[in-house]
Amino acid sequence: MKAKLIKLAAAATLALGVSSAWAAGIMHQGEVVDTMNSGGYTYVQVKAEDKTFWAAGPQVEITKGDTVSMNEQMWMNDFTSSTLNKTFDELLFVGKIEKK
Repeated sequence: MKAKLIKLAAAATLALGVSSAWAAGIMHQGEVVDTMNSGGYTYVQVKAEDKTFWAAGPQVEITKGDTVSMNEQMWMNDFTSSTLNKTFDELLFVGKIEKK
């Protein structure tokens, strides 16, 4: 009986770990306020419900006014794009920018 409880506890711990890993990828959606392509990346300034922020992902065709969604991967502070000659106070890197 004790061995069975240990196995159940281990399975629950593993399941929680997997769930929290999936939960870490927060989905962001909003309207594109500004956009530019450079160096194979698309940079979009997105106005979401609670804030406006810049994000960058693989180059796609996006225009101002489009609604986009993206899965959060990594935030960078004071990121400088040498191809744009621009520093972003805060930039969200994403794997894909998807037009809705």
